[in-house]
Amino acid sequence: VVEKAKMHLLDTMGNMLGARSMSWSKMVVDIVRKTGGVPQSTVMGVKGMYPVIMAALANGTMAHGIDADDSGARPSWAHPGSCIIPAAFAPAEAEGVTGKELITAIVAGYELNCRIDSAVYPGLRNRGFHATGVVGTFGAAAAAGKLMRLSKEQMVNALGLAGIQAAGLEEWLTSGDMSKRLHAGKAAMNGVLAALLAREGYTGPATVFEGKYGLLATHADGYDLDRLTERLGEEYKILACKFKPYACCHELCPPITMALDLQKKHSIEPGDVVSIRIGLNHVTAENQLKVAETPLHAQNHAAVAVAIALVKRRVFMREFFDDYRDPKVIELGQKAEVYTDPEIDAIFPKKIGTRLEITTRDKHYTAFEDDKQPIPYDFIEEKFAALASPQLSDEKIKKTVKTIDKLEKMSELRELSSLLV
Repeated sequence: VVEKAKMHLLDTMGNMLGARSMSWSKMVVDIVRKTGGVPQSTVMGVKGMYPVIMAALANGTMAHGIDADDSGARPSWAHPGSCIIPAAFAPAEAEGVTGKELITAIVAGYELNCRIDSAVYPGLRNRGFHATGVVGTFGAAAAAGKLMRLSKEQMVNALGLAGIQAAGLEEWLTSGDMSKRLHAGKAAMNGVLAALLAREGYTGPATVFEGKYGLLATHADGYDLDRLTERLGEEYKILACKFKPYACCHELCPPITMALDLQKKHSIEPGDVVSIRIGLNHVTAENQLKVAETPLHAQNHAAVAVAIALVKRRVFMREFFDDYRDPKVIELGQKAEVYTDPEIDAIFPKKIGTRLEITTRDKHYTAFEDDKQPIPYDFIEEKFAALASPQLSDEKIKKTVKTIDKLEKMSELRELSSLLV
C-alpha cells in the first residue's frame, strides 16, 4: 500500500508539471499569484509559496490539466489523484507533517473517493455529473482533514461541508472546452476549505450521503449504498487504481496500444487503411466524434485518438494537443466506426475491454483485450521524467524520484517541495 501510494504521488506530480505550460494552467496560476496571501504551500513549477487553499486549486487544475492522471478502482469513473494529492500536499506543507502522515492521508483520501465513486456509479454520470469534481471533493476533504488531525466529529462535518460544494458537469464532453480541467482544482480547493472550516467548528450535514437531500438521492439516478462500506478494512482501494500510459480518457488507452501493436507487427500504412472498427463499452462508445474541434475531443473520442496514433506512429501527450487537426488524422478518423460490443459491455465496468479491427486494401487485422493492462513502476518513473522535463532539470527529476522513494522516512517535506519549482 505504501509503495502504491508513492507511485500515485510521483505520477500526479508529473502530471502537474506536465500541464504547467498549458493555457488553462497559466490562467489559474496567474490568479493565484495576483491574489497573494499567507505563504504556506508550493504551486508546482512556480517560485514562492501560496495560501494552502489556492495552492490546492492551482495544483489540482494542473494535475487534471493534460488528462494523464490516474483512474479509480472499478466500478468507478473518477480520477482520484488529481483531487486528493493536491489537497493533501498543500496542507501537509502548511501543517509541517511527516512523510508517513502524508502517505496515510493519501491512502485515506483514495479509500473514501473510490468507495463513494463506486456507490454512485453509473447513476452519477447518468445525471450529467462529472465524478472527478463531485466525489473528488470528498476524497480531498478526507485527506486534508487527516493531515489537520481532525477529530471524528470534525471529520463528519468536513465531509458534510465537502458535500455542499461537490460539483462538476459533464457538458465539457460536448463542447470540448476547458472546464473539465478546473473540476479537480475546485475539488481539491473545496476539500481543503471543508477541512479548515470543520477544524474551526463549522458544522455540515452528518447525513450527507444517505439523507433525503443527500448526495445519493440528489446526484444519482441509482446507487448502491453497500459499496460505501463493502470490505472496509479488509482491502485498500488504492491498490486497484490504474495509471495511464497516454494523456487521454483511460478507456481509450487499450485501443491506442492495440492499434500501435498491430501497426508495428504488420507494417500498416495509414494511407492503406480502408476502415477501422472499435468495439467498446456502451458508455465510451457514446463518444462518436470522428473529427476533433479541440484537444479535449481528441482525448475522449476513440476514432480521433486511434487515428492520431496510427498517423503519428506513437502517442503520449503532445500529439493530442498538436496533431488532431492534421489532415491525415482527419481523413483516417472519418474511416473509423465506434460501436458498443456486447461481449465487452457484459464485463463492463469491472473490466475495460476493447475489440479492434483494421482493414487495409488487401488485409484484415483484429485484436481483442478483455481488460486494460497494468502499468509497471519503471514506466511511472519514465513518465514523470518526460512530463517534468520542461520544468525541472535532470538532476531535480532524479532527486525527486529518490526523495519520494524514501518518503515514509522523512520527518518533514521541505526536501521534496524544494525540488518541484
